[in-house]
Amino acid sequence: MDKRFAEYVERRNTNSVKWDGLKETFGREDILPLWVADSDWPVPAAVMEALKKRIEHGIFGYTVPGEKLDEAVVDWVKRRYKWEIRREWLVYTSGVVPAINTALQAFTGPGGNVVVQPPVYYPFFAAVEKSGARLVENQLLEEEGCYRIDFQDLEERLRVLAGRPVAPGGVGDTRKEAGGRRGGESYPANVLLFCSPHNPVGRVWSRVELERLAELALKYNLLIISDEIHGDLIYSENNHISLASLSEEVARKTITMIAPSKTFNLAGLTASVTIIPDRELREAFRRAMAGLVIGGNVLGYTAMEAAYNRGEEWLEGQLCYLEENRDYAVEFINTEIPGIRVRKPEGTYLLWLDCRGLGLDDRELKRFFVEEARVALNPGISFGKGGEGFMRLNIACPRFLLEEGLGRIKRAVDYKFS
Repeated sequence: MDKRFAEYVERRNTNSVKWDGLKETFGREDILPLWVADSDWPVPAAVMEALKKRIEHGIFGYTVPGEKLDEAVVDWVKRRYKWEIRREWLVYTSGVVPAINTALQAFTGPGGNVVVQPPVYYPFFAAVEKSGARLVENQLLEEEGCYRIDFQDLEERLRVLAGRPVAPGGVGDTRKEAGGRRGGESYPANVLLFCSPHNPVGRVWSRVELERLAELALKYNLLIISDEIHGDLIYSENNHISLASLSEEVARKTITMIAPSKTFNLAGLTASVTIIPDRELREAFRRAMAGLVIGGNVLGYTAMEAAYNRGEEWLEGQLCYLEENRDYAVEFINTEIPGIRVRKPEGTYLLWLDCRGLGLDDRELKRFFVEEARVALNPGISFGKGGEGFMRLNIACPRFLLEEGLGRIKRAVDYKFS
């Protein structure tokens, strides 16, 4: 077991959302946090060294990403995803969620439609609402804990949307100049917010599934915003394929978002990359950013470059540790905790617990975990349709913390339902 990930580092009183936000979110502090999707171990030594060196310089003025960072990102994507991209496709953003909001402001709005696939990462819903577009839900199909895309339902919905007239001043109306658009430009009225790998269900989409999705996107003129922030956190039996890597034609219809934040535990440094091969889409995205983002986070850029250039060995060690945590947790839950079932995620460090066997409604379920099991998890209902009766649990922590959390859940279940 790799000691880099097994040792405990105190995070209380560091303004950690995960640890110091318990009272505000759950009403008490004496519970074990297994919720927020960050990890409980230090970043790679190479990242720490790069940050220390940059801090010693002492000046932190407005900063551009720079050629070396571009090269680090391009090389990382080629090595990890087998996708060859170009420097000019890169747009640096402060995070994937801000980038999603920027993209929706640029390419949709009142009169537009955004498809999501619940249960899915909950900021998707807020982003669609803020854009003014219409939310269209293509719920994932679930069978014994395994999820797949309902392509029949998706195509039926896209067929209807393709025939829906564009509202005056809405998306596709070339008279509209707001949201980063120039007069005379027209973009697809319909957008899919795609989560790959999928949070919270842990699916790593296969090439066959991605090719089917791409086929529909091209057939119905669908713009895809692909959130691939968990793309580096893939277990040994799977491979992450970037949707845009399928073909040049698909790449022109796809906006891909990646970041080192989940991979290397760098969320607090607010740095991500949006990859946009199509020049017109890229320019529109940049215009939507204008006035909202001035320069970037110098330390975020420093950490990203170091992580992508010198963090691969650390990542492989983390993946081994996470896989051991995953296998332990899944085995323990399925054999020791009656009423709760879980399937091995193919990617991410998140477990999607099926708690429907406990017979509790969602309000009772949340209360049970907080007040009786004394663990902080994410309620499944916050991820939309299909999340009822589920809870999300984060395994990116030292094994002894995971063991403690699962032990608390087992004891609470045994006491309440025996």
